[in-house]
Amino acid sequence: MPSKQFPEKLVSGLTIRSTALSLIFIWIGNYWLTHTGLITHSTQIGESVPPIPAVAALICLVAVNPIFRRFASFLSLSQAEIIVIYSTVAIAISMSSIGMVRYFLPVLTAPFYYASLENEYALFNQYLPDWFVVTNKQTIIDSYEGIGHGTLVPWGDWIVPLFFWTLMFIALFWTMLCLVVIFRRQWVDQERLVFPVARFGLEIAREESPELLIPPFFRNQYMWIGFGLAFFYNLLNIIHAFYPSLPSPGRSFNLGVLFMERPWSAVRPISFQFRPAIFGLAYLMPLDVNFSVWFLYFVLKFEAVVTSALGYNLPGFPYVHDQSSGAFLALTVAFFWVGKRQFKNVVFKAFGSSSIDDSNEPLSFRVAFFGAISGLVFICIWCVAAGMTVTTVLLFFGLILAFALVYTKIRAEAGAPMIWLFPYGEHKRVMLNAFGPKAFIHNSSFQNLSVFASLTFLSRGYFPAFMAYQLEAIKLCDDVKMNRRAMAIAIMLALVVGLSGGYWMHITAFYEYGANILEGGDGIRGGTRGASLIQQEYNILRGYQVSRNSPDYARTGAVGFGFIFTTLLATFRRNFLQFPLHPLGFAMVTAYGDPLWGAFLAAWIFKLLITRLGGFGLYKKLMPGFLGVALGHFFTAGILWGILGTVGSEIFRGYGVWFG
Repeated sequence: MPSKQFPEKLVSGLTIRSTALSLIFIWIGNYWLTHTGLITHSTQIGESVPPIPAVAALICLVAVNPIFRRFASFLSLSQAEIIVIYSTVAIAISMSSIGMVRYFLPVLTAPFYYASLENEYALFNQYLPDWFVVTNKQTIIDSYEGIGHGTLVPWGDWIVPLFFWTLMFIALFWTMLCLVVIFRRQWVDQERLVFPVARFGLEIAREESPELLIPPFFRNQYMWIGFGLAFFYNLLNIIHAFYPSLPSPGRSFNLGVLFMERPWSAVRPISFQFRPAIFGLAYLMPLDVNFSVWFLYFVLKFEAVVTSALGYNLPGFPYVHDQSSGAFLALTVAFFWVGKRQFKNVVFKAFGSSSIDDSNEPLSFRVAFFGAISGLVFICIWCVAAGMTVTTVLLFFGLILAFALVYTKIRAEAGAPMIWLFPYGEHKRVMLNAFGPKAFIHNSSFQNLSVFASLTFLSRGYFPAFMAYQLEAIKLCDDVKMNRRAMAIAIMLALVVGLSGGYWMHITAFYEYGANILEGGDGIRGGTRGASLIQQEYNILRGYQVSRNSPDYARTGAVGFGFIFTTLLATFRRNFLQFPLHPLGFAMVTAYGDPLWGAFLAAWIFKLLITRLGGFGLYKKLMPGFLGVALGHFFTAGILWGILGTVGSEIFRGYGVWFG
């Protein structure tokens, strides 16, 4: 199928105005993140999908733009400009948030700050090249213990490692963009996926008439009903944070108390989590995806009960996260198989033997194909220069990109607004379980594993989400008649600005307050999660010195089972149109089923009843109400509570909102 064409001339939303406003909103968002995420630790506004600062920017623009259009038309923005601002803020804020820069920066310092004779971190630090980390001891100490407000930050000691790491991040981000371009036509034009998260932003920004001061989304009564329900729910929790004696619905309902006796106790932990944003956006998802998530969740719980009844009490069984890794790998293979015709066209176009039109793609197919290869080559050279082996690099980054690709498809088709909806931290474990740690120790040297430990934060970071934001931004181009290549430029600019803002935000906070007391730290051990994560990796390295474990065949077998089961589900879906279970559902529930199943079950019930009673017409009529639930949660728990949380007080920890 040819790429979508527009009869009118495509516009460019990347203008001086949209660029300037993007920078302003990104700066405000970074300041906001600093206070709510690092200092007061009241809410993680960058952890939501989309990020709260992006939602706030969109609401501000939609509110003032009709006024400008009527009274000062030269100041009004086009829809394309608004979408560019929204998309760039979402990407940039994600870069500077908890799942990226906050995990990364401690990699440069924590192994040295926490090194002691007892933990023997120095044995591994010796393998890290000088351009890879911060080397000045006093600079490192001051970043954890603070030097007070107004003191100059020693940027000179940071600039070299930040420069080289930024090159690697750009290469990885560029590779993801190239893959998005390769898959875009298959998922957008041919499969016509619904993109619920992108739809959420589009409905807020949609315009009907230049004469209307209030956009259509905010004139819909059902939207305000849904908004009010989410607002009231969060308001009760906020009031409870200030006055604990007053009751509130809380954030979850523990069902584990109902299953205290064996073998039923094997289902624990189990709770119904109140996730208004997930519930609202799940309404836009296909019914079979909704059904698959909650049904397969109970299948996994039943599996645990049966094995417990049979006397199998292996730690971690049934290895749900390992099954998820297998599911993600199977889906990666399936995507390439299903889209093989499109990929054949891309390859032929790259080598000049195809006449397929790629003039309106974000990048030409030639640039996308060779760009993906060159990005991987650069990453490989960078990591080898740091001390890793080529095999380790290719395996690890292959898993990073594979899991990111599947997460992107989940966002495009299912739209679950969960930033961690992938096999979190499993990339390295899959490799170690399959081959054993000694396979990565060469000539009795721990150099490969030491550098590998420094890269492990990538498996816990936002990188899958970045790829999803890229595709969603490009999808929005179609809806606002915008040139996709202009959006590709905006995406890469957002990367650079987001990284720069993230570096500045965190490092200045480190030296003003001390990392030891940030993000809920107690002043003794590092408050930032990244510091704890890199310490965990180093402690694991110490364990390998004592016992170089053999491969874990049980967990590797679980990966294989997840791969086979997902492949069977995909095969049944292709051959039996009425088959009710979706392979994406299995991947989602094994990756992060606990916070998902309740909202998906509720959305499935509502959507099933609505479509059965009123058909597609009623479904479409009530859609703004469910989007209003998501918006109401983002506004109350994210924007309102996030603004209040910037003032700083212990009271704001009474209702900590973690969107992930």
